[in-house]
Amino acid sequence: MQLAYFSVTMNDNQNEFLRQLNIGLASMNDGEFFLINKQMIDKKQYIYSMECIDGYIPTRDSYLAAMDVLSKTLSNYIVDVYEKIILKKLIDKCYYYFNKEEKEIIYNNARTLSEEYNKDLRWYKISELETGINEFLHETQEINLDGFLFFRGQNYLKDLREIVDRAVDEYLMEREYNDFIRLLKYFVDLQSPKLDTVNIIIKDDTYQLLDGELRELDNHFVESAIQDSIEADMSKDDILISFLLTMAPVKIYIHSVERAANKEIIETIINVFGDRVSICYGCDLCNNMKSMTKSNEG
Repeated sequence: MQLAYFSVTMNDNQNEFLRQLNIGLASMNDGEFFLINKQMIDKKQYIYSMECIDGYIPTRDSYLAAMDVLSKTLSNYIVDVYEKIILKKLIDKCYYYFNKEEKEIIYNNARTLSEEYNKDLRWYKISELETGINEFLHETQEINLDGFLFFRGQNYLKDLREIVDRAVDEYLMEREYNDFIRLLKYFVDLQSPKLDTVNIIIKDDTYQLLDGELRELDNHFVESAIQDSIEADMSKDDILISFLLTMAPVKIYIHSVERAANKEIIETIINVFGDRVSICYGCDLCNNMKSMTKSNEG
């Protein structure tokens, strides 16, 4: 009769954990004397038992080595595979009031944040989990994945809850931004155009504005156009957006976009004015700007 030394209970029917565990055993001395048995206990839960083949009695070293393989495999599995399931569970539990589509956006945000976090700290998360699992297996040979995380993985779960909270904040900010953009688009649609064409030449953090005849619109004209809304602490980006909203030009050409210090201002103009905006990548104005830049750098 085969003797089970360790068992793991989890919700996994994709066999990824089984694959990783077999790879770990294959790299271990005496690993060929261990095998993994998978058993379904209900429609959602499975037990993975690490057993020894008939007649093999493990030494203390091989027993501890098998324990280390299980700890390492399970900690890697948690971070690389099961973490995605945990994020979904946390969103459903803590932010149940969002609809299905909103939860999916939040989940995608959380996945992105988690992947960014893991680029630098994946090894730390795995190391902490591995130590905790190893200590737990010294106390008992049976481990329930969800139970372990709930009682012994609180620091890990706390980090994931913070990621979910950030993902929700990003979604709310994006929703607020989109609502603001829709309001601005509605305002522009109600405006009668006061200029046919505006050329925007980007010079790092400043903007030169020309009309359709390539005549410069001086600062006095721009400030006069938005006199009712201008404030002393308005940034150049704010002034530009306010001017465009006020003048509601039929056509907006943006030149030298690669020189923009704030890329978001370009995105905002495009989102608000839509088909009225054209990005120029190589007219005479752009080429003159490049020549002037090279001349100044020389």
